[in-house]
Amino acid sequence: MTKSKPTAKHGPARGKGRAALSAQQTIPYVEMLKDGVCKVRDGYYTKTIAYEDINYSVASTEDQAAIFDGWCGFLNYFDAALPFQLSFVNHRSRGGSRYKVNIPMAHDAFDSIRGEYTEMLKRQVARSNNGIERFKYITFGVPTADLTAARPRLERVEADILSNFKRLGVHAHALNGRERLEALHGQLHPGGREPFHFSWEDIPRTGMGTKDFIAPDSFDFTQSRTFRVGRAWGAASYLQILASELSDKLLLEMLELDAEMTVTLHVQTVDQTRAIKTVKGKISDIDKMKVEEQRKATRSGYDPDILPPDLITYSKDAAALLADLQSRNERMFLLTFLVLNLAPTREKLENDVFTLSGIAQKHNCSLRRLDWQQEQGYMSSLPLGDNAIEIQRGMTTSSTAIFVPFMTKELRMGGQSLYYGMNALSGNVIMADRKQLKNPNGLFLGTPGSGKSFAAKREIVNVFL
Repeated sequence: MTKSKPTAKHGPARGKGRAALSAQQTIPYVEMLKDGVCKVRDGYYTKTIAYEDINYSVASTEDQAAIFDGWCGFLNYFDAALPFQLSFVNHRSRGGSRYKVNIPMAHDAFDSIRGEYTEMLKRQVARSNNGIERFKYITFGVPTADLTAARPRLERVEADILSNFKRLGVHAHALNGRERLEALHGQLHPGGREPFHFSWEDIPRTGMGTKDFIAPDSFDFTQSRTFRVGRAWGAASYLQILASELSDKLLLEMLELDAEMTVTLHVQTVDQTRAIKTVKGKISDIDKMKVEEQRKATRSGYDPDILPPDLITYSKDAAALLADLQSRNERMFLLTFLVLNLAPTREKLENDVFTLSGIAQKHNCSLRRLDWQQEQGYMSSLPLGDNAIEIQRGMTTSSTAIFVPFMTKELRMGGQSLYYGMNALSGNVIMADRKQLKNPNGLFLGTPGSGKSFAAKREIVNVFL
């Protein structure tokens, strides 16, 4: 007995000339296991690691350079047999939040004040980042014959990635099967309207599979530039990188947008020997074109040293790329940059896409819609490590690392943490417990009239309550 779902409507056919018959069949994985290993297809298994932020935007120039170098080293760890996916998910949560108000009633004379203070905290929590929760994932996969061979390799790669994150000062942890299903459920149910209810004991009791617990009511991919998932609208696009030099602000400005969206970077490392051989072949082709242009110039009677500007530019770029690969610890990557927007109405969706297009244009890039590939774009944006979009851009290590995934570290501690205001960069509340810090002392600094006394009194009242 399986849970029934409405038929998913599709544009182009899937697989061997056949469209998926249900919403479950659209989700591109075969099996999710308790330990977080996912069988995406025969011979390919993936795992996902969630990681937190670190202070990059507010760091000094020297610290930013150190973080960037560490991130370059992190990317260089992956070889040609280890593709990976970076996912940045902005999810609008209408239910529970990461931030909890921890002032219970004491049934004394001050309960009215506690109620007023608690209401203030709840308003601040609800206002923080307009209900947008941000998650960062890295998904990696190994091609192996079966699960027995895949599990030890995935565990070894997982340990290496966690160690590399630790060197960067990034807190990270591997997701188990339920956590991965919860992440998929959030992306497949925009707006956070449907809570996630699942336990492994439900599978033998109900006879349903893991997809039945995360699949939406329906998919509709019949339109060329948009799609429907349940009652929400969506659009999948890719970033066409036109700029010769990129800024580390591009990704951050996209993720700061008040919209439900997923930015995905599928990265495939090119074997170093093959990359150098390819670049050398291109240089030989350019030199051949130079010789032909010089012969043409000699026959026409003008100076053979005058070459077309494009040819000179390509020659310099290819030579610089070869030098980077051979002597500057650079690797070659094939990058697919996808942007998935989700919204409750089509008008809101188009406005969000237009805003993102403006951000891309400011950085001399172009955000282009995936015409008739909305289904592939949506499924490739799920943190499963499966890329169905064959639009790739060759990038070196440093040019790939310019998409720095860090902004500012959230100060969010559990237990008896107190409210200390709002993070000016991320817009989230600051909850901290001094007793858990190495040094519990505090100091209020600010200009006259900025509210130092008020902040100290607020903390005193918070501790008292």
